[in-house]
Amino acid sequence: MGGEFDFLEWIRSRQKPDPLIVIGSGDDLAAYRWPAGELMLAGVDQVVDGVHFDSKIHPPRAIGRKAMNRNLSDCAAMACLPAAALATVALPAGCGLEYARELYLGMEEAANLFACPIVGGDTSSWPRKLVMTVTILGRDGGIPPITRGGARAGERIFVTGPLGGSLLGRHMEFEPRVRMGRELAEKYRPTAMIDLSDGLSRDLRHICRLSGVGAVIEAGSVPIHADAISLSARDARTPLEHALHDGEDYELLFTCAAEVPGAIRIGVTTTDREIVIRDGNQTRALEPMAWEHRL
Repeated sequence: MGGEFDFLEWIRSRQKPDPLIVIGSGDDLAAYRWPAGELMLAGVDQVVDGVHFDSKIHPPRAIGRKAMNRNLSDCAAMACLPAAALATVALPAGCGLEYARELYLGMEEAANLFACPIVGGDTSSWPRKLVMTVTILGRDGGIPPITRGGARAGERIFVTGPLGGSLLGRHMEFEPRVRMGRELAEKYRPTAMIDLSDGLSRDLRHICRLSGVGAVIEAGSVPIHADAISLSARDARTPLEHALHDGEDYELLFTCAAEVPGAIRIGVTTTDREIVIRDGNQTRALEPMAWEHRL
């Protein structure tokens, strides 16, 4: 069976030496030797059973990967390097030590791809569903962070890959665009950037609102994933609707004054505050129909 202290001791046994980690997992606080002159970026993200995954279907290692990858994707959105992570988990009572280990191994697998050590966290159990929270620390690595608020009117709008239908499986297994975000920032300096977690129609609105611009999206230029086409055959929503509104694609959406080879141009920013989509000769408002938590 095992308990909390067995789990924490197992976690400590997996810690690897790192010259930047002065005190790792096991104490009340971790200590990280921050590189001189670099900015620290911090973020936190939560996943909840029944909202972001279904523990009756998805194995614990996949759940752990998703919890970590959502935070790594936020690093990609700001073109920063993942530096360290902390994780908390509220486990359903009686789930067992092996289940907890698999959750951790999933987080570890995702973090290791980007040399991001897990330096601490907390574990508890309760009589409800699984809840996990990951806090990520990033560093600029010599490249100024890209925010959501720097877009200017007359710039091009790009995405880094096809969209829609992620609920067929990609919402659990995706690759954070960390390296792509760094490359974009270094070579092309986007003026604003965000990762597509809540859907193109909603995440584009975040950029426009914070930048004080509008946007025209060309319907025929929006890249549609094969999963969006498959899902469309089941629910009668068009593939384009899925691409615009489904969310959890975790591609990057960004604005830039120049053309960006390899990225897909889907529209332009405008001086007014309207966000519209143009399909042939017809133009209509692009309403934010993607995911939003109701409070």
